[in-house]
Amino acid sequence: MSEKPKYSFKCLENECPQRACCTREPVTVTLGDIVRWNEQDYLSHIVPGVVIQMPESDTDALILVTARRQLKKDASKTACVFYHEESNACSIRYARPISCRTFPLQFAGENFVLSNKECSGIGKGEVARDALKEARNTAELEFKERLETEKTLPGLYTVFMSLMLRQSAEAMKDLSDEDRKRIDEIMSRRSSSEEGQGAESGD
Repeated sequence: MSEKPKYSFKCLENECPQRACCTREPVTVTLGDIVRWNEQDYLSHIVPGVVIQMPESDTDALILVTARRQLKKDASKTACVFYHEESNACSIRYARPISCRTFPLQFAGENFVLSNKECSGIGKGEVARDALKEARNTAELEFKERLETEKTLPGLYTVFMSLMLRQSAEAMKDLSDEDRKRIDEIMSRRSSSEEGQGAESGD
């Protein structure tokens, strides 16, 4: 009977040549992350870098992810918006999402897997028993929070969109006829411009 392969990993931090933790897609965010950032008083600083990723197919989920930006050294590639390219480091390292804290280890519901084999730290060092136990606990918590977020987010999204539409409708009621006319003209010009761009791209 063969032994199970040991989890061998050491974060290379600023010396990492790949920074797969920062360039991987997507860098997911959970509602648990939002709660922790709020408790740490970091929420207002981090949330501008968090976006909702809409499903691309019926099998995809509505998820929270970090925004992306082009890499200066290679414009064909992108990275997490919190990746500081000049220092090759995460700008929110000590408040990073739980998916980053457990990377590259991930819990898949029944077993632990490597979520990204391009990570340069894989195979670079033996993980102590206590550290491995903590890593597994974090990975299991990330799995739980990820599923809870996927279940809860669609409902929250619907509630917030409904509130925004209601507030927008209330604001429109207070506009004068002249202001409404100006808005209609602006929207009409924007619509015409978008149609023109669409026609040009179709040539």
